[in-house]
Amino acid sequence: MKYRVELAPAVFAEVRALPGHIRPQARQRFRELENEPRPHGAKELRGKPGVYRLWLAGHWRIVYTINDDLQLVRVVRVRRKEQSDYEHLDDDDND
Repeated sequence: MKYRVELAPAVFAEVRALPGHIRPQARQRFRELENEPRPHGAKELRGKPGVYRLWLAGHWRIVYTINDDLQLVRVVRVRRKEQSDYEHLDDDDND
């Protein structure tokens, strides 16, 4: 069953800021999450139940939540690993 993939408002700017050769990979990953919200390599973040991360080109992370009841994947971050700030995810998740 297909999931709907929703991007938090900040994600649009984060994707635009990615290097040109990485942007299509990010968009492809978003499409893949429609069919498989927990693909091989996805990992639930420690201390953040329901929040997952996927590596993108080895340096960036796609961070997202999954709501199985609504069949919704919400992408909340696309950033380099060192830029990821998971402490404030709960605050920004409602953007």
